[in-house]
Amino acid sequence: MIQWFGILLLGVGTGSASTPSLRVVVDATDLPRGLLTATMTVPVVSGRMDLFYPEWIEGVHGPNNPIQNLAGLEVKDPDGAIIPWKRHPDDLFRFQAEAKNLPNLEVQTTYVCNSGGETSTGIDSYGTSQLGIVCWNTCLLYPVGSSIYDLTVDLTLKLPPGWSWASALEARNQANNEVTFQTVSFQQLMDSPLICGENVRIIDITPPGRPNHKLALVSESKQALRLEDEMRRKLTHLVEESCQLFGADHDYPYTFLLALSDHLPFIGLEHTRSSLNAVAENGLEDEETALKTGQLIAHEFAHRWSGKYHRPAGMARDNYNTPKDTRLLWVYEGLDQYLGVVLAARSGLFATKKQSAFEGALKGSWMGIGPTTVRLMRQKGRRFMNLEDTAASSYVRRGAGQHWTALRRSQDYYQEGGLLWFEIDAILRSESDGRISLDTFIRKFLGPYDPEKPLIPFEESDILRILDELHPFDWKSLIDQRVRGYEKELSLHALSRLGYRLEYSPKPTDFDKDVSTTSLGMRVNEKGSIQTIIPGGAADLAQLAEGDEIVGVNNKKFSRNRLRDAIAESPVDRRIELLLLKGDLFKTVDLPYDGGPKYIDLIRKESEPNLLKDILKPKRPDAQSNPSPIVPE
Repeated sequence: MIQWFGILLLGVGTGSASTPSLRVVVDATDLPRGLLTATMTVPVVSGRMDLFYPEWIEGVHGPNNPIQNLAGLEVKDPDGAIIPWKRHPDDLFRFQAEAKNLPNLEVQTTYVCNSGGETSTGIDSYGTSQLGIVCWNTCLLYPVGSSIYDLTVDLTLKLPPGWSWASALEARNQANNEVTFQTVSFQQLMDSPLICGENVRIIDITPPGRPNHKLALVSESKQALRLEDEMRRKLTHLVEESCQLFGADHDYPYTFLLALSDHLPFIGLEHTRSSLNAVAENGLEDEETALKTGQLIAHEFAHRWSGKYHRPAGMARDNYNTPKDTRLLWVYEGLDQYLGVVLAARSGLFATKKQSAFEGALKGSWMGIGPTTVRLMRQKGRRFMNLEDTAASSYVRRGAGQHWTALRRSQDYYQEGGLLWFEIDAILRSESDGRISLDTFIRKFLGPYDPEKPLIPFEESDILRILDELHPFDWKSLIDQRVRGYEKELSLHALSRLGYRLEYSPKPTDFDKDVSTTSLGMRVNEKGSIQTIIPGGAADLAQLAEGDEIVGVNNKKFSRNRLRDAIAESPVDRRIELLLLKGDLFKTVDLPYDGGPKYIDLIRKESEPNLLKDILKPKRPDAQSNPSPIVPE
C-alpha cells in the first residue's frame, strides 16, 4: 500500500493538460449573516456527472462533514438552464446529474454557517458581524473518480467590504474585496482554511535562517490582537525547537491561524501548511489564558509532522469519501500529545512570571493529572475495550453522549497514547545512559521530507523497525500490552520510569483542586449538579446518578464549600447526608464515607533520575549557550 500510494502522489501538482480542473468562486459577503455560497464550473467527462460532497475530512478522523447544513444545491448547463439532480440511493454524500453533450456544468451551493455539531466543530464555517472562518469542505464538491491530489482548483473569493483575510493560500490577484488565489490541488485547498474579518493582524515569528512562519490573528476587538513581546519570542522559539526536534523544516511557509472571539466555539485543528485555532477573545491577554493558548498552538503545530506529512497508511486516501482505518491514532494523536507538551515546554510556552516552563508542564494537563486521571484509572471500559479500539471507533467516541463517560471509554488514545510515548522515551534514555532518546526516534521517523511528495504513509511495522534499530528491547510486547491489552486500571509505568509517582494528599495540590471527584468519586459543578460518577467510588456505591442535583449537605443548603467541609468532617461523622433533587422528586441519601479529603499529587522519586526534566529541556542553540531558568535544577 505504501508503494502504490507513494507512486500516486509523485504526480501531484504537475498541472498537465489531462488533469481535471475546477473554476470556483466562493462568495463570503453574507458571512455576517451566517451564509456562504459557492459557484463551481465542473468539466464533464462522461454522459452523467457524479459529484461527491467531501465526507471524511482530515483532522476529525470520521465521516463528519456537516452535510445537513448544505441548504442549497443547484446544477445548470453552460446556458444557465437548470439540470435536475438526484442523490445516490446508497450514498448521501453522492449527487448525480445528466450531462450528455455538455462540456461542463455549473454547480452552486449555499451553506448555513455556525451550525456545526461536536464532531464537526473544527471543519465548519463561521460568520459573525465582524469576522469569519471559511473551511472550503463545507461549500465545495468534486467529481467522483478524481484524485484530490490531481484535481486542480482556480479559486476566487469575495469578502465583505473592508474585510481582510489570512490563509496558507497565496493570492495571485487582489482588487477591492475580491481575491484570486494561486492554483492548488483540491486536497491542498481543503487543507488550507481561511480566516477573515474587519480586524486581521499578521505577525512574523520566523527564526533566523528558517522558512517563513507567521501568526495570523482575527478578532472583533482590535485590543485582542495585541501580542506581548515575550509571547512572540516564545512562538519563535516554538518554530526553532521544532526544527531542532525533527531535524529539519519543510521548505514552504507556515501560518498559525488564530481567531480570538467569544462568539466562536473552541477550535483546535491541524493542517499541513497552517493550523486553525479559535479561543476566547482574551486568549492572549493574561498569562494563564495565554499559557493554554500556547499549549494548543504547540499541539496543532506538531501535527505538521505527526499526522499530516507522516500519516498512518490506513488514513492516506486519494479522496474524501473512502472510509479510513484509524487504528493508529495512538500514534497520530498520541505521539502528538507527547510532542505538543515537549515543544511547549522547550519553547517556554508553559512558563509564566511565577513558574518555570518545567513547573508549567507538570501543572498542565500533559497526562490529565487530577480528576481526569481518576476517571482513567477507575474506568471500567478498559476491561472490554482496548486502546486500539478507542482509535478504531474514534468518531463514535468523539460524538458520544455526556453521561457515564467514566463507565465507557472515550478518545483515550490521546492521553494514554501520550503516556505510552513518554514511557518509550524513558526506556530509551534509561537503558542507553541518555545516549538515545525519543528525539533520536522522531528524527528518523518524522524527520524525512521529500518535497515531491505531499505526505509519507507509515505502518506500525515501520515504528517497530526504527525502535529496534535504535535499541534492543521487546517493543512489540510493550506496544501490544499498552495498545491491544485489556487491563483493570490505567498503567502508570510511564510516570515511574520518568522518576515520579502519584499519591493522595489531604490538601489541594497544583494538579488537583476538585476534592469531590478524588474523594467521593463524583464531579459536582457550582450549582450542585452531578456531572460525572466514577465507577466504584462512594457516590457510585450509594447509587447516585449523573444529572442528580445536590440541594442540601448535612441539613444545610448546598454550596461547594459546605460539601468540602462535609468531606473534611467525614473521618469523625463517617457519613455525609445529601438532599437530592432527582427529576421532580426530592430524596435524602446517606453517603457512607470516612476517608476525609483526598487530592492527587505528583511526587518526585528522589532516588531515581528526573528523566522528565531532561525530556523538557530546550534544544535550540541560544538556550544551550545562554541558560535560562526554564528548567530548574
